[in-house]
Amino acid sequence: MPGVNLLLIEPAEVHAGVATLTGRRARHLREVLGVAPGRRVRAGVIGGAIGEAEVIALDDASVTVRLAVDAGAPARHAGVDLVVAVPRPKVLTRLLEHAAACAVRRIDLVNAWRVDKSYLGSSRLAEADVADALRRGAEQGVTTHLPEIAVHARLMAYLDDVHAAVTPPGAARVIAHARGPAGAGLERALAPGDPRPVVVAIGPEGGWIDREVDTFVARGFTVASLGAAVLRVEAAVTAAIAQLELLRRLPPA
Repeated sequence: MPGVNLLLIEPAEVHAGVATLTGRRARHLREVLGVAPGRRVRAGVIGGAIGEAEVIALDDASVTVRLAVDAGAPARHAGVDLVVAVPRPKVLTRLLEHAAACAVRRIDLVNAWRVDKSYLGSSRLAEADVADALRRGAEQGVTTHLPEIAVHARLMAYLDDVHAAVTPPGAARVIAHARGPAGAGLERALAPGDPRPVVVAIGPEGGWIDREVDTFVARGFTVASLGAAVLRVEAAVTAAIAQLELLRRLPPA
């Protein structure tokens, strides 16, 4: 099980500074890391601080660790909310992992014209599967923040009834569109050095249809391109977050 760069522990699992782990995390500690009593690994409490976990006992079913997590919670990487058309089930898991690794604040999965309706009934959207994907991503990205997540069967209802209520005040809004205006990159919506939070809408594999783009624009979204290449959904999410982080680091024009 590669990719566990941070052992994530639920707050409710910690009692007097000690946590007993079972399942995937215990197997990774035993079988991949080969831990023994006294071994220390990087660890964090979900939503909280990062530090170390010292193995104090283990058996075939569990690993018990003593926590010393006092380094403070890491900052969210980009202050980003994502609105993503529900992708194919096997892509969904990768998308959630990538987004969680980048510590986005929120992910709203929405229906769209080019979304196969069967995707909304996928077992990959089950609460347990979503939670597991988000944890794996956070473990990879070394963050204790897990994104808020919601699924919306109707795009218009989301934009009219939910979006304004969950969007950070003053956030820049951008809809990524491969067929957007020539030369209109993300800097069209967020100037270099602009510290505002951002909401980014990413379409399905076939892209947003024109009516959907018009609907987003009518609600304050700016149409922008992520570049000349047409990207898969999970790649588009990663590209958008990386470009936004770069724009924030650049000096104001």
